Amino acid sequence: VSLAKALGEEKLQRLVNWCLGYLSRVSLPLKRGTFIEYRSGMINVSPIGRNCSPEERNAFEKFDNDHGVRAKMVAALLHALPDLNLECSIGGQISLDVMPRGWDKTFA
Repeated sequence: VSLAKALGEEKLQRLVNWCLGYLSRVSLPLKRGTFIEYRSGMINVSPIGRNCSPEERNAFEKFDNDHGVRAKMVAALLHALPDLNLECSIGGQISLDVMPRGWDKTFA
């Protein structure tokens, strides 16, 4: 089962639109590109953008550790879209995964 089939296109677009809107209001030292990546079982969201360099990735990780950028985004997302029954996983240096509750990376 894909994320699109599990949520339906309307709910999937609500999620994507919410993420894009949130990211447009977040001030960071820098932003690059590819902020949302659709995968079959999840959406990967990167506030800095997946196109950042290794040095920029390291700098964002430190900034996030100091300011909780991804943790704040997760809290806001779950508060804003409770009816979508989502869960989020912060991982790696620059992103978070958003998926239906009970799913994990094996669905990706």
